[in-house]
Amino acid sequence: MTKFLPKKTLLLAGAGHAHIGMLRRLSAARLKEADTIDADIHLISEQPQTIYSGMLPGWMAGHYQLHDISIDIKSLCVRAGVRFIQQSLVQVNAASNKVVTTGDAQTDFDYDVLSLNTGADTDMRWLYNHNDHRSDSDDRDVDVGAVNAHANTDVIAIRPLSTFITQWQRILKDAQSSEKYQLAIIGAGAAAIELVMAAQVALRNINRNHQVILICGENLLSGFNSGFRQRVIKQLDRHGITIIRERATDYRDGELLTTHKSLPINAVIAATGVIGSAWTASTDLKTEGDGFVAVNNKQQSVSHSNVFAVGDAATRVDKYVAHSGVHSVHGGAVEADNLMAYLKDSVMKSYQPKSRTLYLLSCGDKYAIGSWGNINLQGRWYGISKKYIDKRFIEADKG
Repeated sequence: MTKFLPKKTLLLAGAGHAHIGMLRRLSAARLKEADTIDADIHLISEQPQTIYSGMLPGWMAGHYQLHDISIDIKSLCVRAGVRFIQQSLVQVNAASNKVVTTGDAQTDFDYDVLSLNTGADTDMRWLYNHNDHRSDSDDRDVDVGAVNAHANTDVIAIRPLSTFITQWQRILKDAQSSEKYQLAIIGAGAAAIELVMAAQVALRNINRNHQVILICGENLLSGFNSGFRQRVIKQLDRHGITIIRERATDYRDGELLTTHKSLPINAVIAATGVIGSAWTASTDLKTEGDGFVAVNNKQQSVSHSNVFAVGDAATRVDKYVAHSGVHSVHGGAVEADNLMAYLKDSVMKSYQPKSRTLYLLSCGDKYAIGSWGNINLQGRWYGISKKYIDKRFIEADKG
Protein backbone atom coordinates (compact mmCIF):
# COMPACT_ATOMS: atom_id res chain seq x y z
CA MET A 1 0.00 0.00 0.00
CA THR A 2 1.30 3.46 -0.94
CA LYS A 3 1.67 5.85 1.97
CA PHE A 4 0.98 9.53 1.37
CA LEU A 5 2.86 11.82 3.68
CA PRO A 6 0.87 14.79 5.01
CA LYS A 7 1.67 18.17 3.49
CA LYS A 8 4.08 20.32 5.39
CA THR A 9 2.86 23.59 6.90
CA LEU A 10 4.49 26.84 5.82
CA LEU A 11 3.63 29.71 8.14
CA LEU A 12 4.14 33.28 6.95
CA ALA A 13 4.20 35.70 9.90
CA GLY A 14 3.71 39.32 8.91
CA ALA A 15 2.61 41.07 5.72
CA GLY A 16 5.62 43.15 4.76
CA HIS A 17 7.15 43.75 1.32
CA ALA A 18 8.63 40.25 1.07
CA HIS A 19 5.45 38.33 1.87
CA ILE A 20 3.41 40.58 -0.42
CA GLY A 21 5.78 39.65 -3.23
CA MET A 22 5.45 35.98 -2.35
CA LEU A 23 1.63 36.11 -2.30
CA ARG A 24 1.61 37.77 -5.70
CA ARG A 25 3.93 35.10 -7.03
CA LEU A 26 1.71 32.30 -5.70
CA SER A 27 -1.39 34.01 -7.10
CA ALA A 28 0.18 34.33 -10.57
CA ALA A 29 1.27 30.68 -10.48
CA ARG A 30 -2.27 29.56 -9.63
CA LEU A 31 -3.69 31.52 -12.57
CA LYS A 32 -1.22 29.81 -14.89
CA GLU A 33 -1.79 26.44 -13.15
CA ALA A 34 1.96 26.28 -12.64
CA ASP A 35 3.80 24.49 -9.85
CA THR A 36 3.74 26.33 -6.53
CA ILE A 37 4.89 25.40 -3.04
CA ASP A 38 3.66 21.91 -2.11
CA ALA A 39 2.58 22.86 1.40
CA ASP A 40 -0.33 24.18 3.41
CA ILE A 41 0.38 27.89 3.62
CA HIS A 42 -0.98 30.25 6.26
CA LEU A 43 -0.33 33.98 6.73
CA ILE A 44 -0.69 35.72 10.10
CA SER A 45 -1.22 39.48 10.13
CA GLU A 46 -2.76 41.83 12.66
CA GLN A 47 -4.42 43.86 9.91
CA PRO A 48 -6.23 42.69 6.72
CA GLN A 49 -4.52 45.50 4.82
CA THR A 50 -0.91 46.67 4.66
CA ILE A 51 0.04 50.33 4.35
CA TYR A 52 2.86 50.78 1.82
CA SER A 53 5.47 52.82 3.70
CA GLY A 54 7.02 54.20 0.49
CA MET A 55 3.84 56.19 -0.21
CA LEU A 56 3.05 57.23 3.36
CA PRO A 57 4.66 60.71 3.05
CA GLY A 58 2.70 61.32 -0.15
CA TRP A 59 -0.53 60.42 1.67
CA MET A 60 0.40 62.72 4.57
CA ALA A 61 0.99 65.59 2.14
CA GLY A 62 -2.43 65.00 0.52
CA HIS A 63 -1.28 63.55 -2.80
CA TYR A 64 -2.96 60.15 -2.23
CA GLN A 65 -6.08 58.78 -0.64
CA LEU A 66 -5.66 56.06 1.98
CA HIS A 67 -6.90 53.37 -0.41
CA ASP A 68 -4.17 54.42 -2.87
CA ILE A 69 -1.43 53.33 -0.46
CA SER A 70 -3.11 50.19 0.92
CA ILE A 71 -2.70 46.57 -0.18
CA ASP A 72 -5.56 44.18 0.54
CA ILE A 73 -3.70 41.28 2.13
CA LYS A 74 -6.79 39.22 2.88
CA SER A 75 -7.94 39.26 -0.75
CA LEU A 76 -4.42 38.57 -1.95
CA CYS A 77 -4.29 35.51 0.30
CA VAL A 78 -7.53 34.22 -1.21
CA ARG A 79 -6.13 34.56 -4.75
CA ALA A 80 -2.89 32.88 -3.69
CA GLY A 81 -4.62 29.93 -2.01
CA VAL A 82 -3.25 30.96 1.38
CA ARG A 83 -5.22 30.86 4.61
CA PHE A 84 -5.40 34.33 6.19
CA ILE A 85 -5.25 34.51 10.00
CA GLN A 86 -5.99 37.93 11.53
CA GLN A 87 -3.98 37.70 14.73
CA SER A 88 -0.98 39.39 16.35
CA LEU A 89 2.26 37.44 16.77
CA VAL A 90 3.37 37.41 20.41
CA GLN A 91 5.87 34.55 20.63
CA VAL A 92 7.99 32.24 18.48
CA ASN A 93 9.08 28.99 20.13
CA ALA A 94 11.42 27.60 17.50
CA ALA A 95 12.43 24.54 19.53
CA SER A 96 8.86 23.22 19.37
CA ASN A 97 8.01 24.65 15.90
CA LYS A 98 5.23 26.75 17.35
CA VAL A 99 4.10 30.37 17.31
CA VAL A 100 1.69 32.01 19.73
CA THR A 101 -0.73 34.68 18.58
CA THR A 102 -3.38 36.80 20.21
CA GLY A 103 -6.59 38.30 18.89
CA ASP A 104 -10.00 37.41 20.27
CA ALA A 105 -8.14 34.68 22.15
CA GLN A 106 -4.57 33.41 22.44
CA THR A 107 -3.85 30.68 19.91
CA ASP A 108 -0.97 28.33 19.13
CA PHE A 109 0.01 27.43 15.56
CA ASP A 110 2.38 24.64 14.58
CA TYR A 111 4.62 24.87 11.54
CA ASP A 112 7.20 22.91 9.61
CA VAL A 113 8.74 26.01 8.05
CA LEU A 114 8.37 29.57 9.32
CA SER A 115 8.99 32.83 7.45
CA LEU A 116 9.15 36.08 9.44
CA ASN A 117 8.38 39.41 7.76
CA THR A 118 6.86 41.18 10.75
CA GLY A 119 8.66 44.50 10.46
CA ALA A 120 10.03 46.24 13.53
CA ASP A 121 9.11 48.77 16.21
CA THR A 122 10.14 52.41 16.55
CA ASP A 123 13.23 52.86 18.73
CA MET A 124 12.02 54.88 21.73
CA ARG A 125 15.11 54.46 23.91
CA TRP A 126 15.91 58.18 23.72
CA LEU A 127 12.91 58.75 25.99
CA TYR A 128 13.39 55.60 28.08
CA ASN A 129 16.99 56.57 28.86
CA HIS A 130 16.01 60.05 30.00
CA ASN A 131 13.20 58.89 32.24
CA ASP A 132 15.42 56.25 33.86
CA HIS A 133 18.45 58.56 34.02
CA ARG A 134 20.52 56.24 31.85
CA SER A 135 23.49 57.27 29.76
CA ASP A 136 23.98 56.77 26.03
CA SER A 137 26.41 53.93 26.78
CA ASP A 138 23.59 52.04 28.51
CA ASP A 139 21.51 51.69 25.29
CA ARG A 140 22.75 48.17 24.72
CA ASP A 141 21.52 47.10 28.17
CA VAL A 142 17.90 48.12 27.57
CA ASP A 143 15.48 45.23 27.05
CA VAL A 144 14.26 46.19 23.58
CA GLY A 145 11.09 44.17 24.05
CA ALA A 146 10.13 46.31 27.04
CA VAL A 147 10.97 49.72 25.57
CA ASN A 148 7.48 50.59 24.34
CA ALA A 149 5.94 49.59 27.66
CA HIS A 150 7.99 52.38 29.30
CA ALA A 151 7.59 54.93 26.51
CA ASN A 152 5.67 58.17 26.91
CA THR A 153 2.31 57.64 25.22
CA ASP A 154 2.18 61.37 24.36
CA VAL A 155 4.88 60.73 21.74
CA ILE A 156 3.53 59.32 18.46
CA ALA A 157 5.67 56.51 17.06
CA ILE A 158 5.78 56.10 13.29
CA ARG A 159 5.37 52.34 13.71
CA PRO A 160 3.07 50.52 13.57
CA LEU A 161 1.81 52.37 10.50
CA SER A 162 -1.82 51.38 11.08
CA THR A 163 -1.79 53.21 14.42
CA PHE A 164 0.13 56.18 13.02
CA ILE A 165 -2.49 56.64 10.28
CA THR A 166 -5.17 57.29 12.91
CA GLN A 167 -2.93 59.60 14.93
CA TRP A 168 -1.94 61.66 11.88
CA GLN A 169 -5.59 62.21 11.03
CA ARG A 170 -6.09 63.46 14.58
CA ILE A 171 -3.16 65.90 14.16
CA LEU A 172 -4.76 67.33 11.00
CA LYS A 173 -8.09 67.71 12.79
CA ASP A 174 -6.45 69.54 15.72
CA ALA A 175 -4.51 71.76 13.30
CA GLN A 176 -7.76 72.78 11.60
CA SER A 177 -8.93 74.45 14.81
CA SER A 178 -5.58 75.96 15.83
CA GLU A 179 -4.19 79.41 15.00
CA LYS A 180 -0.58 78.23 15.25
CA TYR A 181 0.06 74.50 15.42
CA GLN A 182 3.61 73.37 16.24
CA LEU A 183 4.65 69.81 15.33
CA ALA A 184 8.04 68.29 16.11
CA ILE A 185 9.45 65.27 14.30
CA ILE A 186 12.39 63.50 15.94
CA GLY A 187 14.83 61.59 13.77
CA ALA A 188 17.94 61.96 11.65
CA GLY A 189 17.34 59.41 8.89
CA ALA A 190 15.71 59.58 5.47
CA ALA A 191 12.32 58.51 6.87
CA ALA A 192 12.26 61.45 9.27
CA ILE A 193 13.26 63.84 6.47
CA GLU A 194 10.42 62.65 4.22
CA LEU A 195 7.93 62.87 7.07
CA VAL A 196 8.95 66.39 8.10
CA MET A 197 8.60 67.80 4.57
CA ALA A 198 5.28 66.01 3.99
CA ALA A 199 3.97 67.27 7.33
CA GLN A 200 5.04 70.85 6.57
CA VAL A 201 3.21 70.78 3.23
CA ALA A 202 0.06 69.38 4.87
CA LEU A 203 0.02 71.80 7.80
CA ARG A 204 0.89 74.87 5.71
CA ASN A 205 -2.02 73.98 3.41
CA ILE A 206 -4.24 74.34 6.48
CA ASN A 207 -2.65 77.50 7.88
CA ARG A 208 0.51 79.34 6.84
CA ASN A 209 1.29 79.96 10.52
CA HIS A 210 1.65 76.25 11.29
CA GLN A 211 5.21 75.04 11.72
CA VAL A 212 7.07 71.71 11.70
CA ILE A 213 10.37 71.37 13.54
CA LEU A 214 13.00 68.68 12.91
CA ILE A 215 14.92 67.49 15.99
CA CYS A 216 17.81 65.55 14.48
CA GLY A 217 20.82 65.65 16.80
CA GLU A 218 24.27 66.09 15.31
CA ASN A 219 24.24 63.23 12.76
CA LEU A 220 21.72 64.20 10.10
CA LEU A 221 21.58 61.57 7.31
CA SER A 222 24.81 59.94 8.48
CA GLY A 223 24.44 57.09 5.98
CA PHE A 224 24.51 59.43 2.96
CA ASN A 225 27.30 61.44 1.32
CA SER A 226 27.78 65.16 1.96
CA GLY A 227 26.41 66.18 -1.45
CA PHE A 228 23.11 64.43 -0.72
CA ARG A 229 22.94 65.98 2.76
CA GLN A 230 23.46 69.48 1.36
CA ARG A 231 20.66 69.00 -1.17
CA VAL A 232 18.33 67.83 1.61
CA ILE A 233 19.21 70.78 3.84
CA LYS A 234 18.39 73.18 0.98
CA GLN A 235 15.00 71.52 0.54
CA LEU A 236 14.29 71.76 4.27
CA ASP A 237 15.17 75.45 4.08
CA ARG A 238 12.93 75.90 1.01
CA HIS A 239 10.02 74.55 3.04
CA GLY A 240 10.83 76.83 5.98
CA ILE A 241 11.45 73.91 8.33
CA THR A 242 13.32 74.67 11.55
CA ILE A 243 16.22 72.29 12.22
CA ILE A 244 17.41 71.77 15.80
CA ARG A 245 20.65 69.80 15.95
CA GLU A 246 20.16 68.66 19.52
CA ARG A 247 18.95 65.47 21.11
CA ALA A 248 15.35 65.26 22.33
CA THR A 249 15.11 64.15 25.95
CA ASP A 250 11.47 64.37 27.02
CA TYR A 251 7.98 65.52 26.08
CA ARG A 252 5.49 66.39 28.80
CA ASP A 253 2.47 68.70 29.04
CA GLY A 254 3.06 70.32 25.65
CA GLU A 255 6.76 70.99 26.27
CA LEU A 256 9.48 69.24 24.30
CA LEU A 257 12.87 69.21 26.00
CA THR A 258 16.09 68.94 24.04
CA THR A 259 19.67 69.10 25.26
CA HIS A 260 19.53 72.90 25.77
CA LYS A 261 16.02 74.00 24.82
CA SER A 262 12.41 73.84 25.96
CA LEU A 263 9.88 74.18 23.12
CA PRO A 264 6.09 74.57 23.20
CA ILE A 265 4.90 71.75 20.91
CA ASN A 266 1.40 70.50 20.14
CA ALA A 267 2.47 67.01 19.02
CA VAL A 268 5.65 64.97 18.66
CA ILE A 269 6.30 62.20 16.11
CA ALA A 270 9.23 59.83 16.63
CA ALA A 271 10.93 58.46 13.49
CA THR A 272 13.99 57.38 15.44
CA GLY A 273 15.05 54.16 13.73
CA VAL A 274 13.95 50.62 14.47
CA ILE A 275 14.35 47.90 17.08
CA GLY A 276 13.08 44.34 17.02
CA SER A 277 9.35 43.74 17.46
CA ALA A 278 8.11 43.03 20.99
CA TRP A 279 7.81 39.28 20.31
CA THR A 280 11.60 38.99 19.90
CA ALA A 281 12.04 39.58 23.64
CA SER A 282 10.81 36.07 24.46
CA THR A 283 11.92 33.99 21.47
CA ASP A 284 14.50 31.21 21.48
CA LEU A 285 15.62 32.23 17.99
CA LYS A 286 19.10 33.76 17.97
CA THR A 287 18.86 37.54 17.72
CA GLU A 288 21.51 40.19 17.27
CA GLY A 289 21.76 43.95 17.59
CA ASP A 290 18.53 45.50 18.82
CA GLY A 291 16.36 42.39 18.74
CA PHE A 292 16.58 41.36 15.08
CA VAL A 293 16.51 37.71 13.99
CA ALA A 294 20.06 36.69 13.04
CA VAL A 295 20.13 35.23 9.51
CA ASN A 296 22.74 34.04 7.02
CA ASN A 297 23.05 35.00 3.34
CA LYS A 298 20.09 32.76 2.49
CA GLN A 299 17.84 34.73 4.91
CA GLN A 300 17.82 31.60 7.09
CA SER A 301 17.98 31.69 10.88
CA VAL A 302 21.48 30.85 12.12
CA SER A 303 20.00 28.96 15.08
CA HIS A 304 17.02 27.13 13.54
CA SER A 305 17.34 26.06 9.90
CA ASN A 306 13.58 25.79 9.26
CA VAL A 307 13.03 29.46 10.13
CA PHE A 308 13.62 32.29 7.65
CA ALA A 309 13.43 36.06 8.23
CA VAL A 310 13.60 39.06 5.96
CA GLY A 311 13.13 42.83 5.97
CA ASP A 312 13.20 44.84 9.19
CA ALA A 313 12.66 41.68 11.25
CA ALA A 314 16.11 40.33 10.33
CA THR A 315 19.78 41.21 10.39
CA ARG A 316 22.52 39.53 8.39
CA VAL A 317 25.40 38.08 10.42
CA ASP A 318 27.86 37.86 7.50
CA LYS A 319 27.65 41.48 6.29
CA TYR A 320 25.90 44.77 6.93
CA VAL A 321 22.64 45.15 5.01
CA ALA A 322 20.60 48.27 5.76
CA HIS A 323 16.96 48.00 6.78
CA SER A 324 15.22 49.34 3.68
CA GLY A 325 12.35 48.55 1.33
CA VAL A 326 14.82 47.79 -1.49
CA HIS A 327 16.48 44.97 0.46
CA SER A 328 13.16 43.71 1.78
CA VAL A 329 11.83 43.31 -1.76
CA HIS A 330 14.98 41.84 -3.34
CA GLY A 331 15.94 39.81 -0.29
CA GLY A 332 12.34 38.63 -0.04
CA ALA A 333 12.42 37.30 -3.61
CA VAL A 334 15.50 35.22 -2.77
CA GLU A 335 13.86 34.07 0.45
CA ALA A 336 10.76 32.92 -1.46
CA ASP A 337 12.98 30.81 -3.72
CA ASN A 338 14.73 29.41 -0.67
CA LEU A 339 11.49 28.48 1.06
CA MET A 340 10.54 26.42 -1.98
CA ALA A 341 14.01 24.91 -2.18
CA TYR A 342 14.02 24.05 1.53
CA LEU A 343 10.67 22.28 1.26
CA LYS A 344 12.01 20.28 -1.71
CA ASP A 345 15.44 19.63 -0.15
CA SER A 346 17.01 21.55 -3.03
CA VAL A 347 19.94 23.94 -3.18
CA MET A 348 19.22 27.41 -1.82
CA LYS A 349 20.39 30.77 -3.19
CA SER A 350 22.34 33.58 -1.53
CA TYR A 351 21.10 37.16 -1.46
CA GLN A 352 23.92 39.43 -2.59
CA PRO A 353 22.85 43.10 -2.32
CA LYS A 354 24.05 45.38 -5.08
CA SER A 355 26.83 47.78 -4.12
CA ARG A 356 24.71 50.71 -5.31
CA THR A 357 20.94 51.11 -5.26
CA LEU A 358 18.71 53.94 -6.44
CA TYR A 359 17.23 55.91 -3.56
CA LEU A 360 14.53 58.52 -4.14
CA LEU A 361 13.71 60.84 -1.24
CA SER A 362 10.38 62.65 -1.56
CA CYS A 363 10.34 66.34 -0.63
CA GLY A 364 6.67 66.79 0.23
CA ASP A 365 5.51 68.61 -2.89
CA LYS A 366 5.98 66.09 -5.76
CA TYR A 367 9.68 66.92 -5.84
CA ALA A 368 12.40 64.36 -5.05
CA ILE A 369 16.14 63.94 -4.59
CA GLY A 370 17.75 60.93 -6.24
CA SER A 371 20.88 59.16 -4.99
CA TRP A 372 22.87 56.51 -6.88
CA GLY A 373 26.15 55.87 -5.11
CA ASN A 374 27.97 59.22 -5.16
CA ILE A 375 25.66 60.67 -7.84
CA ASN A 376 22.96 63.00 -6.53
CA LEU A 377 20.27 64.69 -8.61
CA GLN A 378 16.98 66.38 -7.87
CA GLY A 379 13.88 67.80 -9.48
CA ARG A 380 10.23 67.17 -10.26
CA TRP A 381 11.18 64.48 -12.77
CA TYR A 382 12.53 62.40 -9.88
CA GLY A 383 9.28 62.97 -8.03
CA ILE A 384 7.41 61.65 -11.07
CA SER A 385 9.76 58.65 -11.20
CA LYS A 386 9.17 57.86 -7.53
CA LYS A 387 5.40 58.06 -8.02
CA TYR A 388 5.64 55.68 -10.99
CA ILE A 389 7.78 53.16 -9.08
CA ASP A 390 5.55 53.31 -6.00
CA LYS A 391 2.30 52.93 -7.96
CA ARG A 392 3.76 50.04 -9.95
CA PHE A 393 4.47 48.21 -6.68
CA ILE A 394 1.10 48.92 -5.08
CA GLU A 395 -0.91 48.06 -8.20
CA ALA A 396 1.05 44.95 -9.22
CA ASP A 397 -1.86 42.62 -8.46
CA LYS A 398 -4.72 44.87 -9.63
CA GLY A 399 -4.55 44.24 -13.32
